[in-house]
Order: sequence, then C-alpha cells, then structure tokens
Amino acid sequence: MKKAVFFDIDGTLWDDDMRISESTVASIRALRERGSYAFLCSVRSRVNICSEALLGIGFDGVVASCGAHIDFQGEKIFEKLLSREEVAHALGVMESRRALIVLEGPEYAYVNLEDFGDNPYVSYLRRELGESLKNLREYTEYEINKLSVEISDGSTADIPEALGDRFDVIFHNECLMEIVPKGFSKASGIEKVCGLLGIARGDTYAFGDSANDLEMLKYVAHGIAMGNGTAAAKEAAEYVTTDIRENGIENGLRHYGLIA
Repeated sequence: MKKAVFFDIDGTLWDDDMRISESTVASIRALRERGSYAFLCSVRSRVNICSEALLGIGFDGVVASCGAHIDFQGEKIFEKLLSREEVAHALGVMESRRALIVLEGPEYAYVNLEDFGDNPYVSYLRRELGESLKNLREYTEYEINKLSVEISDGSTADIPEALGDRFDVIFHNECLMEIVPKGFSKASGIEKVCGLLGIARGDTYAFGDSANDLEMLKYVAHGIAMGNGTAAAKEAAEYVTTDIRENGIENGLRHYGLIA
C-alpha cells in the first residue's frame, strides 16, 4: 500500500524568505523515488501556489484552499467553489469594517488594488501572480474557494457569528484571517485525497508548523511538527523534527523510515 506525505508550505518547506534547502529538495525527491506520494497541503489558494522553485521539486498533487481544491498528477480531481450568494454575503459582512480582502481561486485572485497601497502582501501578489491578479471592482463574477482578510483595528471577534454557518474562519492573529467553506480544512482535504486514491489513513503523514496545521497533524496517522513550529503544533504532533534550517524535513522522513 502506498504511503502519502502531506507538506505545509510556509515555515515548513520554505523559510520566511521563501528559501528551500537542498536537503528538503533531495529528501522529497527520494521519498517519491521510494514509491510514496508527496502532496503540498496549504491554506494558500491554487493560484497562489506558483513558485517554480517549489513546484519544481516534484509533487504528486496539491491540496489547496484548505481542501477546497485538489490536483493530482497535473489534473484537478476536486473543487469546491463558493457560490455567488456566499461571496456576496461574505463581502457584505466585511464592507462596514474597512477590511482589506483578497478573493482567492484556482486561477485568479481579486483585490481592490487602490485600497491596499503599498501593503507588502499585495506587493507580493503583484510580483508573483502577474496577470492572474485582478482588480476586484472590475468584476461581478468570481470563481473562488476562499477569502483572506485583514482588519487593522482587530475588530474580528464577532466575524464567525456574522458570517453564519456557511463558513469557517481561521485566525492567524487578531487582524488576519482566512475564510473558507464550512467543513473544509487541511484535514478534510487529506481525507478526500485518501478516499479518491484509496490510501489508508494509517499510511498518512503530515509536516506542519502553525495553527492552521493542527487539524492536519491530528488527522493523519503520523503528524510531524517542525522544530521551529508553534507550541500548539508540537503538542498536536506525534513527532517533533528539527528546525527548518536544520534539515527538519529530511530528519522527519528518516525518523519514519520513509527515506534511507
């Protein structure tokens, strides 16, 4: 039976400067050469997983937008798009809060460019996405899986209640959050992959480092927290490997005998 390993991106595969170590690249390639599947598993939308340095490592698939979009061997095998009504409702909740909003989908991301000024995240999106970044005010229809939201004054505590039962909210801090379809998470994406490909849950592994990895680390048979990860991630994991800068991916894979 094939084993499947799921990798968070930020803080797990690459560091704050989006650098990926040679050790990580070699280890993932060795993992696949030994017959295991390797998946990216991210809160990021599919359009925002575009780095050639990352994708060039060679992955069997991508679980994006907390499981709302799944690719396998270059083909889309699952997609959950937000309905027009759901998008309108979410935008309505945010309108009175002076929120900075990014609508994120499989092919495009949408922002009100003039609202963001020199915001570093949107500067990054401009640089990375190019023509795939659209001006929100020029469109009325969107194919999106999720929203990213920043509210600078931190008035976010009541947002889950305001959004209602159609969404789940992932808080990064008191100002930043991800809004995803209800019931979707990295764990639900892994469960979907396993069902579609016939992978036993006992043959699943995941590497993560932060709050949005907790469900994933608990769901798989073998959750692995990075040494640079949060205390919550380490508590949720079965095993804590070394820091991202100290061959954490390689050492975690060796610990479980997934590479020689």
